[in-house]
Amino acid sequence: MWYRFQRKIAPYVFILPGVLFYLMVTFIPAAIGIGLSFTNWSIISPKYDWVGLRNYERLLNDNLFQTSLGNTFRYALWLIPGVVICSLLLALLLNTKVRGITFFRTVYYLPMVTPIAVASVIWMWIYDRRTGILNYIVRLLGMPPRNWLNSPNTALGSLVAMGIWLSVGSNMIIYLAALQGISRSYYEAADIDGAGYWQRFRYITVPLLRPTTLFVIITTTMGALRAFSQMNIMTQGGPLDSTTTIVFYIFKTAFTDLRMGYAAAVSVVLFVITLVITFIDWKFLGKGVSYDAD
Repeated sequence: MWYRFQRKIAPYVFILPGVLFYLMVTFIPAAIGIGLSFTNWSIISPKYDWVGLRNYERLLNDNLFQTSLGNTFRYALWLIPGVVICSLLLALLLNTKVRGITFFRTVYYLPMVTPIAVASVIWMWIYDRRTGILNYIVRLLGMPPRNWLNSPNTALGSLVAMGIWLSVGSNMIIYLAALQGISRSYYEAADIDGAGYWQRFRYITVPLLRPTTLFVIITTTMGALRAFSQMNIMTQGGPLDSTTTIVFYIFKTAFTDLRMGYAAAVSVVLFVITLVITFIDWKFLGKGVSYDAD
């Protein structure tokens, strides 16, 4: 009996340090942040007062917060379809037996291992009005060059293009693994029935990739909601706050304006929004999704 008890309890003993460490670096800071959101703490002063819901009430009339929220949603709505479509198309291309396929898989994955600071500098050069390769192509087409990062009309879209480039590599690998996990018998049966490529793709590939697509959508959504580094390096939230995302606004409020309590309130709002969007994705997009290998 003691031996059976040891076998049951031993796995939990081994995972306990990991669980405690996870709680220490995740839930405890989150709880502290929630508590600070009800205060007026400033980073330059150790003293603070309890202000209740005043920080949250101020958010309702904070125009810059509302702008950052809108920018974040637009960034996510443009980024997610681009990542899903481009990742799936590349995976379909790389799932074929052609010469040099390993080389192309490596090349397409490289953006994922590129530090975002380095990637930001590269894309700043691509978008440069005078020496950038994008404006060089624009000139070849007979059109005037544009200030891609200095115009409110194009800055956010330019960051979306970079975000797609950064995200496609890892999601392509995920899609490729899912494609290679689909049994060939489905396609062979469809060929016998006279199905064309589009019919096989629509009625076999897409349905069987639904769990993968759901995973890609959720992870891309999380990445879009916490986008910060490229905005900070490439545009600093400008021009005219057109690329100020909610995480950039939190950073600016906390470390430029030194309003830690208010920044904590914005962080709590972002946390709630993230939970709600994840639930919606799982509830509606996850209908009929099965992870059963059978």
